[in-house]
Amino acid sequence: MDGEQDSGNKDKRIPTYVINLDDILQGGVPVEYITLLCGHAGTMKSSVGYSIIYNGAKNDGLKSIYLTLEQGKQSILEHMERLGMPSAGLDNLVVVDLSKVRKDIVMDKTKPQNVDWLKSIIGVLKNYKERFGCEVLVLDSLAALYALATFKNPRGELFHFFEQIRQLGVTTFLISEMPTDREVFGLYGIEDFLSDGIIHLKVEETDQGANLYLGVVKMRKTHHSRKYHPLIFESGSFEVVQQ
Repeated sequence: MDGEQDSGNKDKRIPTYVINLDDILQGGVPVEYITLLCGHAGTMKSSVGYSIIYNGAKNDGLKSIYLTLEQGKQSILEHMERLGMPSAGLDNLVVVDLSKVRKDIVMDKTKPQNVDWLKSIIGVLKNYKERFGCEVLVLDSLAALYALATFKNPRGELFHFFEQIRQLGVTTFLISEMPTDREVFGLYGIEDFLSDGIIHLKVEETDQGANLYLGVVKMRKTHHSRKYHPLIFESGSFEVVQQ
């Protein structure tokens, strides 16, 4: 278990609105934390991330941004509406996709291929925070960002990237696709250490089919169980089933 919470603003938490998960997290994720939402393909990472900011915007009025570097904005909104999370009337939740990011990035027209994507994404997020006042961010996904970026020194560049996100002063959820050949929560194996929290989603095969599980691997300054619990989705809501 981790130590006691800091005083002041760090005592505040962002609820996930995943039923029973906030009890495990002593009220939610501490504000301004960077948390990995990680798992293999098909573990509903994106849906959980969207659900967190959707419910925060709907119930608490939190200004939130969902930055997708894979799916288009309309595809995301249609998918989430089918899951019972319609965006109509939620002016404090903005979905931004890669095509919009490209337009917002000022590029050297003579060398458009030489975009520093890590730096540019931070610049776009700063602009949105200034214009929109973002409190919670979901970036979907690190794998898509890595496909765009060219790393000379992954450890150093990712350390700098995480620090720049931290300086934004927003509570951030990073969708992380776990590699299949190693037991790490991010492609480069250092995302685990750079993040403040890790929420792991996994699928286990049984005779009756595939079951989804959620475990809190890490959440700094939070006394939490590391037990994995069944995760179900019904009527537009996620629920951790405590046994």
